[in-house]
Amino acid sequence: MTNSGRVLAVDLGANSIRVAAVDLESMTPTVEVLHRYCHSPVIASDGSLRWDWPRIFAEVEIGLGRGTDSGPVDSIGVDGWGVDYALLDKHGHLVGLPHSYRDTRTRQWRALAEEIGIERLYNTTGVQLMGINTIFQLATHDRTERDRATRLLLLPDLLVRDLGGVEGAERSNVSTTGLMDSRTGDWSTELVDDLSLDRSLFPRVGIAGQRAGSWRNVPIHVVGSHDTSSAFLGMPGASLEGTVFVSAGSWVIVGMERSTVDTSPEARQLNFSNEVGALGGFRFLKNVVGFLILERCRSGWGNPPIEVLIDEAASVRDVVPKFDAGDHRFLNPLDMEDEIRRATGMAEGTPRKVIVRSVLESIVDGIARVIDELSQITGARLTQISMVGGGSRVPLMHELLSRRTGMQVVKGSTEATVLGNALAQGVALGLFNDVHAARKWIDQTGELV
Repeated sequence: MTNSGRVLAVDLGANSIRVAAVDLESMTPTVEVLHRYCHSPVIASDGSLRWDWPRIFAEVEIGLGRGTDSGPVDSIGVDGWGVDYALLDKHGHLVGLPHSYRDTRTRQWRALAEEIGIERLYNTTGVQLMGINTIFQLATHDRTERDRATRLLLLPDLLVRDLGGVEGAERSNVSTTGLMDSRTGDWSTELVDDLSLDRSLFPRVGIAGQRAGSWRNVPIHVVGSHDTSSAFLGMPGASLEGTVFVSAGSWVIVGMERSTVDTSPEARQLNFSNEVGALGGFRFLKNVVGFLILERCRSGWGNPPIEVLIDEAASVRDVVPKFDAGDHRFLNPLDMEDEIRRATGMAEGTPRKVIVRSVLESIVDGIARVIDELSQITGARLTQISMVGGGSRVPLMHELLSRRTGMQVVKGSTEATVLGNALAQGVALGLFNDVHAARKWIDQTGELV
């Protein structure tokens, strides 16, 4: 152990993979991105959308190598997107590349949910029902691959295994699957049995802070392996009552921290998730399809700079039509711009700037609607929005959100997920006495806008 206070955070994003260094003994929280790799699902021979795992792993190792070559490192932590998983055979090899949640194989998910029982599912898991949930992906997984599998690992846990040789399942990510019993914090044996799966397929559930092997003699510590749990940990303003957290990336996650699970009929009807916090408590939240919509439009327009699109949208003065950004029709349409036009009634040939403005205002409307629902369910007086992620770089988003909600907006770091990942490592290393001390350090990243 070098005791340098320098840790490496691996953040697996569904569009971009980052490896970053964070100096936890620095007076000011800063993130040094060592390596970034943009990626997307590949089309497999069977036509399904899957992740190129060998390439992802190779790019992560490039980043980690740069980190260890450039200075001492005390620890490595891994977080990533939720719900997607890999199946391994008896030799520990992939039975196939991991599926992407964007694949259309779960389009009939609601029929399975109704067969199991929607109320039963929610009362057991406390998770927002979406077609991308692991439970629905597994139910439609190719039977040949399923029959060969002896182990299931969520993708951040797969990377920890590939780097350090230790298998496990971190609780914050397990809580996104629709297969965890929220009361016990373990896999639901009843739901596993409903899928006719062997219980031995599912690894032991652990928590952040545990040691999970090492990579080139650098200890690996389990962090909040679901990227949203790390992002929540890395948000400023957690100590203030009435704070709503908004993590704005490909998806926009809107929620607040609570001490207990809420599976009330009202929470179920409004489709809120109770996800486990990285270092305790629960994240009571809801997902809204976010900047994925704009990125898909941008791709269709030849990938103009995002800053150009935002500036164009800011110049629009007329009222623009809006759509429900929470509608999963926007998850993976063939033509995103056409899907928006059909949802809003905008004519073909509508100026690009109007479409971008419509996207931003629709995302803001989705955020505001969830905030209203949070207030309704919890009875809390919500006064402040802490925003992190890519959306925190967009002043127009701050302006629209403040105007729409009447709430104060605090801009946190665009690298909140990396910072939260690093904080969990800092607690594991004893650099912070507890999560409260760690969050006092992170509060320095907040900026009132």
